[in-house]
Amino acid sequence: MSEIQNRRIFRVNRFAVPVEGREEFMALVHRTHEVIRAQPGFVDDLILEQASIAGLFNVITILQFEGEHALQPVIAAVAKSDEEAGIDRQALSRRLGVETNVGFYHRAVLQELLPA
Repeated sequence: MSEIQNRRIFRVNRFAVPVEGREEFMALVHRTHEVIRAQPGFVDDLILEQASIAGLFNVITILQFEGEHALQPVIAAVAKSDEEAGIDRQALSRRLGVETNVGFYHRAVLQELLPA
């Protein structure tokens, strides 16, 4: 694995979304990813969904960036886009009843096992 790939950073978001708010929430996710995809340092993304218990959907988004240097400009671009569109993410999440868990990750480097 190259050193460049080792420096890449992944943002993993997990959302628990009530079925009633799914359509509006997913529209926001897709809109957000369109903004992010246009930013320097963006590498790849993935949006996953799973029907869960009692009217909830689990949504996982995974964003891959070239490195930590790309994060602040991406955050600023999303904030600017939200402001221009009049979007308040926290208010929208509260209104829809979305629970969020966010984390940043690096690729794990595993040592090859040596023969005994």
